[in-house]
Amino acid sequence: MSVLTICQWIQNSSVGMHLRESTYVWPAIEALHVLSLGLSVGTITVVDLRLIGAVLRKEPVTDVIEQTQPMTIAGFVTAFITGAFLFWSEAARLYPSYSFRIKLVWILLLGVNALLFHSTIFKSVEDWNRSPVVPFRARMAGWFGLTFWAVVIFMGRWTAYNLK
Repeated sequence: MSVLTICQWIQNSSVGMHLRESTYVWPAIEALHVLSLGLSVGTITVVDLRLIGAVLRKEPVTDVIEQTQPMTIAGFVTAFITGAFLFWSEAARLYPSYSFRIKLVWILLLGVNALLFHSTIFKSVEDWNRSPVVPFRARMAGWFGLTFWAVVIFMGRWTAYNLK
């Protein structure tokens, strides 16, 4: 069974058809997806901007992360779930989309960036927590995060506009 066949089955399932044909459900899910992305990406941006030294330079990095993390997680989980439903409704249409594939690759790169940050440089955060200028690798993680999210959002919008 090919990936395209699986995507067609997902899209043509009763759930996929209901989502796609609903007057209110699909727009509500799409709106929630955009709002939850705003919440998660917005809070991640605050952390990344702190890492590159653009904002909150007097605030400890750990305080910024601890204060934004609950909103980041809530927004990301909601965006993931709503994104899955949006995919479910248009899986076969999304399958050939290069912008959608690029978006998924960059989301994976965001995960790698976060994993590397938390498993390496963040382990020594007590040494640089209160410093207005954080170590180079932490700044690079912030720059990568900002750049990667910009690509994901651009590709997400590109995908949406190219499917219509």
